[in-house]
Amino acid sequence: MRHLFIINPVAKGINGKTKKIRDNINAFFKEWSGLRYDIFESRWCRDSLSFIRRYISDANETVRIHSIGGNGTLFEVINSIAGLKNVEVAAHPYGSANAFLRYFGSRSEKYFLRLDNMVFSKTIPLDIIRCGNNYGIGFAIAGVEAYANMKGDEWIEKGMPEDIAYVLAAIVRIVSGKAGQKYLVEIDGNKIEGDFISVLVANAPCYGKNMFSAVDAHPDNGILDVYMFKNASILDLLSNVSVYTKGDYRKIPDLVLHYKAKNIKLSSDEVMCMSIDGQTMYGTSIEYEIMPGAVNFVCPSGVDLSKLPLIYGKPKEGYRT
Repeated sequence: MRHLFIINPVAKGINGKTKKIRDNINAFFKEWSGLRYDIFESRWCRDSLSFIRRYISDANETVRIHSIGGNGTLFEVINSIAGLKNVEVAAHPYGSANAFLRYFGSRSEKYFLRLDNMVFSKTIPLDIIRCGNNYGIGFAIAGVEAYANMKGDEWIEKGMPEDIAYVLAAIVRIVSGKAGQKYLVEIDGNKIEGDFISVLVANAPCYGKNMFSAVDAHPDNGILDVYMFKNASILDLLSNVSVYTKGDYRKIPDLVLHYKAKNIKLSSDEVMCMSIDGQTMYGTSIEYEIMPGAVNFVCPSGVDLSKLPLIYGKPKEGYRT
């Protein structure tokens, strides 16, 4: 096996200080001289995409790709290896939110930060979402949540706490009266038309630091969870945003629809603001499709798979039984 480390120097946990990380990697592999590895430091957004594909094509063995960054770095890695064989993914949580890894519980983060764990631990097959021509491992959103994700990231860079930034961005959008949009949603062939503020397609329950809107979602069950938040009065929306982001959507059945599906087609007469694992894009139509077991994902020693997801203090419906 060969190891490739993709380092994002602008990730929050790195902040341009890559020397220490490089030194740690070099020191570790000096002790394990029989293991081969390479390090690639990205220079701009999606810089690593073509490099990873070339690297894998030149290797006649299994390659474990180490994503050292946050949501954006993992997004690049997933999009680089989707559909390729003999590839494994190890996610090191150096971003501001590390949203997908929240599925394993905040108490498990320490296991993902241990280099020996990420090099030697076994992998588990996890699903990913095909989102048009892109791929996500956590979630895909259209509407006010996607807008809040984009605007919240801007405010986080200026020093605002993560979840406060996202919630405040959503509130500003709602108060402006621009939250709702008419969508046509086709869920496994069944068409639904309506005025919604958000359509969330989830492979995992978490985004942000402490948001678990998709509390039912599991990335290894071969199914996607779809949450559609209806447009309503500004007062109703503001009163229930936090209910929704805490995973308590069952308390507001008149506002939130929930479905399980393998294929979702989403379109609108207006341009949609969309987000895939925190990466913003725009368009008038998109198709989401589950790709079961498409990624061999490193699950570090110390994580108890029988107790996933470890969503502490969240609705019991989200716990695996």
